[in-house]
Amino acid sequence: MEDLKNYEAMSVQEKWNVLAMVANLYYNSEMTQNQIAERLYTSRSKISRMLKEARELGIVEIYIQEPWERNLEYEQQMKEYFQLKNIRIVKQKDTDKENARNLIYEVSAYYLDSIIKENMVVGISWGNTLYHVVKYIAANNHKNIPITVVPIMGAANITSPEKDGLDLSKDLASAYGGKYQYIYAPLFVKNKEVKESLIQDDNIKNTLDLAKNADVILTSVGSIVYKSWNNYLSEKVLAALEKRGVVGHIGGHFFNIYGQELETTLIQRMIGVDTDDFKRCPETICIAFGEEKAEAVLGAVRGNYIGTLIIDDKCAEKILKNF
Repeated sequence: MEDLKNYEAMSVQEKWNVLAMVANLYYNSEMTQNQIAERLYTSRSKISRMLKEARELGIVEIYIQEPWERNLEYEQQMKEYFQLKNIRIVKQKDTDKENARNLIYEVSAYYLDSIIKENMVVGISWGNTLYHVVKYIAANNHKNIPITVVPIMGAANITSPEKDGLDLSKDLASAYGGKYQYIYAPLFVKNKEVKESLIQDDNIKNTLDLAKNADVILTSVGSIVYKSWNNYLSEKVLAALEKRGVVGHIGGHFFNIYGQELETTLIQRMIGVDTDDFKRCPETICIAFGEEKAEAVLGAVRGNYIGTLIIDDKCAEKILKNF
């Protein structure tokens, strides 16, 4: 065979033959990269680069048979209409909503596992959906990866503290064998002056800075129409927001069906990341389930607050009908 030292000078056909041979030794003969390098009198790093090149050229195609069915037609339509980097639309084959929800949690945990790397900073919101995703990871996907997990918002005064961002940060960090930091402040404070004072505190400021520059943000969206914060905001406040055209919220920020954030007194006294931080984050993952979340998801996608979307096909169908 040709000397690999002359690889760069080879013709396209000669390179193709060499790459196919290296790929065959690695994938079919199950030789290690070191063994192939020794056989071909080259370095392991060069073999690694050649295997990557073989995948990029389509000489090697890797197909992963996921244990769930996706609606690829809806995924394609959503990619055409919206600026999404990644999307997973899971088919609801089961009429049992609880089983369908569990599938969303599983898909989300699987996706997060696929992107997590050492020393990443992961920001996390709060709520029922994220609680179940973290719970699934802790039970099934335990790892030993040194990451840092931080809440993206202050603590919420909710009846289930295990679903708050503080507890979820601790539990997700534990599941990955990483560490966590807290924001020692409530989500909403009395007024803007109190907020400005608190965010200058070193402990709060440092954690907020981490959240604002997170490598990954894990969140969901809330629906104003279906009162997903009715245990946190009063009926009067929710009704006033809905009257102003609000359909959903993400990280404590309220937006209309077109994704435009509405300026409210709540935002002026909220401690947490800004909408620009969602847009800037390399991997903002939003997880939602059901038709009742469709308008909120649509608004969040239109506002470009989301990079990766994981939903079920019933939610996607309603989004596509409303678009």
